[in-house]
Amino acid sequence: MLSENGNFVKVAARSDIAEGKPRAVRVEGHSIALFEHEGSVYATDNQCPHMGYPLIRGHVKRGVLSCDWHGWSYDMEGGGCFTGGCDDLATFPVDVRNGDIYVDVGSGGKKRDDAHYLLLKEGLFSRDSWTLSKAIAIMLAKGVSEDEALEIMVKHMVRHITTGQNARFGGGRIATFMHGIKVAHMYESDDRLIPLMMAASHSAGGLDDRPDRQPLPPPVDWEKLENWIRVFTADKEWEGIEKCLITARELGGHEDKFIPLFLNCASQWFFISHSRNLIDLCHLAELLEKWGWELTGELVCNLGAKILGQGRGRPGERLREALQKLEEIEHIFDDLPQEKSPDADVDFDEDELSADLVSGDVDTIFDAITKVLTAGASIDAIATTMVMTSADRMARTPVNMSPGWWDLQEEMELAANIRKVLRFGGTKIAAKALYHCGWRFYSNRWLNIRHQPISEARTSSTTKVLDEDMALDAIIDGIESVRIQEIGRRTREYLNSGCSAEKLMAEMGQCILKDDNGADLLSTIHIVDREWHYCESHPARNQLIVGLARWATDVRRNAGNDSAVQTAHRFAKGETATELYE
Repeated sequence: MLSENGNFVKVAARSDIAEGKPRAVRVEGHSIALFEHEGSVYATDNQCPHMGYPLIRGHVKRGVLSCDWHGWSYDMEGGGCFTGGCDDLATFPVDVRNGDIYVDVGSGGKKRDDAHYLLLKEGLFSRDSWTLSKAIAIMLAKGVSEDEALEIMVKHMVRHITTGQNARFGGGRIATFMHGIKVAHMYESDDRLIPLMMAASHSAGGLDDRPDRQPLPPPVDWEKLENWIRVFTADKEWEGIEKCLITARELGGHEDKFIPLFLNCASQWFFISHSRNLIDLCHLAELLEKWGWELTGELVCNLGAKILGQGRGRPGERLREALQKLEEIEHIFDDLPQEKSPDADVDFDEDELSADLVSGDVDTIFDAITKVLTAGASIDAIATTMVMTSADRMARTPVNMSPGWWDLQEEMELAANIRKVLRFGGTKIAAKALYHCGWRFYSNRWLNIRHQPISEARTSSTTKVLDEDMALDAIIDGIESVRIQEIGRRTREYLNSGCSAEKLMAEMGQCILKDDNGADLLSTIHIVDREWHYCESHPARNQLIVGLARWATDVRRNAGNDSAVQTAHRFAKGETATELYE
């Protein structure tokens, strides 16, 4: 800045620029591009609104300024974008006086105050991670309420899933969306961008049309509709279920019964080999709980119906035998109270239950669950044993051609999800969910993991005294360098020495997310963090973090997620490629 005159700031001499020879100047910390074109002088933001390339390296033709990187073009005077839907270019008033160029930075600038919202909507339609990252980064930089952005995502996701996704993919999108926003809450400021971008990308996609679903004509009541929903669930007729749910909403006064009914139906034995149903329905319940019926009602009715009415295939011999055994113990659930006092819990042999769960024999697994359940053990305590058994298996699974990480992840997620089933569905439904989790352990019997007791902490013969920062750096370097054979030992030593688990989880989570290892690791970061705090007194809880570290290291791949996100952050702060070229 050379001098000031009113709102205009002197930025250069008129002789400093010529046709075809633009110049960049710094004004109040921003890079401004000056152009001479057809005898007039123009001033624009030097940063291309698309990805931040310096526009002085572009070209001008008949008043159109084009970026030489991706070819986006703009009206040089008004700033309007010809290529993108909302990425208009900031332009500034220019006055040439006595051979000098003055620019009014305060009166110019961005053309749309709502550009970040339009960018977000554009990214949701295109599923472009860069556009989504840029929109969210600008929102974070502007201090826009995160809830506003999330509401836009939810509204889009409702229509996308309702009109274009089946039960499996629709449920998976909601699960990743919910895990993304929960992982984001583990971090502050800029570190929230990656999980929020992953959440946004799973709410994104095209929107199709479908006819409005009309309720059934009277006379109908809730009792009839509930009975029909159960029939259609057994018969795999999802459209009938949706019709009943829409009718029930039209009747009014029954919406609080939907989620318990969903979980009740999903806990039936013919769904036992479809363990994701209970997981996805609990995520749907959380979505409804946070954003309400007005925003999510269409999705609740549609996706709930698709999940309950999906095809199940013909059961194999082992599954038929398991179903027969479960039918034989059906009577025990009649004696369970819907609400149980925490003071009524009884102790049980946790190592014995853990060993039975991984015995590879379905009768042994189901009998073990029945034993502790009928003895009065709390569902919450049984769920903890299942979670810790899964975590211990993940922390010790042999790394070979097929370590089974995703199978172990679903085993852990279903075990942790039992707490949600208990909260949304009550004791009897959660008790049945225990057997669904038991079947998941049985399905994973092929995993070559020798059982060890979980009632004692995994410690070394000697506890090392570590420098926390150095030990943490070594763990992160081990993950990034894919040193799978040592990462478990290093992580365990770090935790056993008393170093901060919270600090490790924060750094490890960022390391994993920056490498974009996908939705499964995103969900596991959230589950491990939640269960670490929930199971604070359990001696095996270190295995949660050890298992996550080993999985993340073994499946690490360089997908460039961090590059896009860091570019988005710099873009939002006006610090992108212009810095490199000036």
